[in-house]
Amino acid sequence: MDNTSEDLPAARPWPSLRVQTRDPAVDAALSGLEEIPGLPTSGHHAVYTALYGSLLAELNADLSEEH
Repeated sequence: MDNTSEDLPAARPWPSLRVQTRDPAVDAALSGLEEIPGLPTSGHHAVYTALYGSLLAELNADLSEEH
């Protein structure tokens, strides 16, 4: 049996709905996920690592500095 594209399941489309959190910093971090569909799987790690870092920085931010 040959492994042809006919043997593979159809690819699912990437969701186009973007979540809005009402927190600009979190929304900015999540916007990086829009790159995923155009990247090879090997590039996903960098996007998810950057997302994690951005969200962690936002969680650790000193709220008193924002006011």
